[in-house]
Amino acid sequence: MIGKKDNREEIFHYFQMRDLIPDDHILKLIDRHVDFSFIREKVRHLYSETGRPSVDPELMVRMLLVGYLYGIKSDRRLCEEVGMHVGYRWFVGLNMGDTVPDHSTFSKNRHGRFEGSGIWEEIFDEIVRRCIEAGLVRGEHVTADGTLVNADASLNAMQPLVVELRPGEYLLKLDEKSPEKKAGDTDGGRDDEFKNKGGKLGNDTHRSATDPDARIARKGNHSDTKLRYQVDYVMDNLSRVILDASVSGLCGRGAEMALALTGLEKIKWKYKLHPHTVGADKGYAAGQFIRDAYEAGITPHVPVFDTRREHDAGIYPIENFEWDEVNNRFICPAGKILKYHGKNHKQIIYRANAKDCGACPVKAQCTKDISRSVSFHEHHEYIEAARKEMKTRGYKLSQRNRKKIEELFGEAKEQMGFRRMKLRRLKFVIEQVFLTAAAQNIKRLVKHLEKHVPKPAQQVKLTPKNPTYSFLTFPFRLSLEYFEYYSKPAVSCFLFSDLFVLAW
Repeated sequence: MIGKKDNREEIFHYFQMRDLIPDDHILKLIDRHVDFSFIREKVRHLYSETGRPSVDPELMVRMLLVGYLYGIKSDRRLCEEVGMHVGYRWFVGLNMGDTVPDHSTFSKNRHGRFEGSGIWEEIFDEIVRRCIEAGLVRGEHVTADGTLVNADASLNAMQPLVVELRPGEYLLKLDEKSPEKKAGDTDGGRDDEFKNKGGKLGNDTHRSATDPDARIARKGNHSDTKLRYQVDYVMDNLSRVILDASVSGLCGRGAEMALALTGLEKIKWKYKLHPHTVGADKGYAAGQFIRDAYEAGITPHVPVFDTRREHDAGIYPIENFEWDEVNNRFICPAGKILKYHGKNHKQIIYRANAKDCGACPVKAQCTKDISRSVSFHEHHEYIEAARKEMKTRGYKLSQRNRKKIEELFGEAKEQMGFRRMKLRRLKFVIEQVFLTAAAQNIKRLVKHLEKHVPKPAQQVKLTPKNPTYSFLTFPFRLSLEYFEYYSKPAVSCFLFSDLFVLAW
């Protein structure tokens, strides 16, 4: 007989919220191993000593952490999910009858109370310290990399930078915007909606009215141009824990290297970690970054390729020229002098006299120009040292670990809503960067503690006993183990057979 479920709703429910959550659920592991009570002390100075009690800041941070763990980008939706989800309610500390904080509470705290306080970075730093105390992080070998994250703004909102105009120029601008000029508009009056269509936009000439801190950038020659932020991670190779997270409105290779160097310095004075090596991709293969890394006591493992071989194909390489350090000059294979010519993009150039090259019998093998010139980078000593590191086993391990930091960016974008910023302006975007990285570190921390910290039953066995008690109870424990062992049927059978043989 087919059954039918009775859908009558019960008036009273008797259960514990904790029992509805599996023991291996990530929220239960976080609640078991991570104590968030430090948040109240870090924000205490931001609250008044008098007045009506506010929403518990630990509750708000726990709710935000749920949003970043599960990619809930909207505060309205986050409050709805916490109100409906029993596991979320239990994790943030709300009972079934408690009221969920309003979404405006998060906005007022972000844009008012917590603005400029650095609380998000302090929460991230505290989680990193917990990882270090748990033995999860060594900090000897790290990897740095960056990614571009779309800003919550459109190119249609770009406006020219305000420039001071003379009175005559201002009148011409007004004349161009007069109603008579717009009489022949064939776009149906929608020219303001598509005012940037067909125009050339640049970071030097335009800013977004929606998010002025974002910058125009693209990931490659074949990618779309959008408003983006530059986000950089420094990761511990062994544990994949993010040791530093930073964000900048400036995008590009220079900003990426600057964020990485700043992150390496933060690791030293924040956590007293001293990395030996730093791995990175070819975007960091610049003389300035390599030199700064070496001077900081860190060996850079970056792919440095000598492009001069391609440009100088078929002619004498620079190794064929003799370097005269005393007179600051090169001497070519024919004995002619190449004098200092100048610098171009940190390249030091030496050039020969055109008359000497014109009369040289081996000019075809030496140069294709009027005169021969050789150049090297101003930090060529550091670049050569980094190039030699490419032959070591440590460099190969560093490059192999680079995929781990790419996986962190992939995890953040695919699972935590990090493809697009949910907040605007740099002072608010840092919240999403730090709490996303903190959520990723928390996941690794609780899994490590769950795996390595003894369970309660194991802790009882590992508890040291009183030596006097152990000495007095030793005969009793030995006799008990003896009778337990020989009381087993198989053991008793072998024991009686041995006694029978001895008696025979």
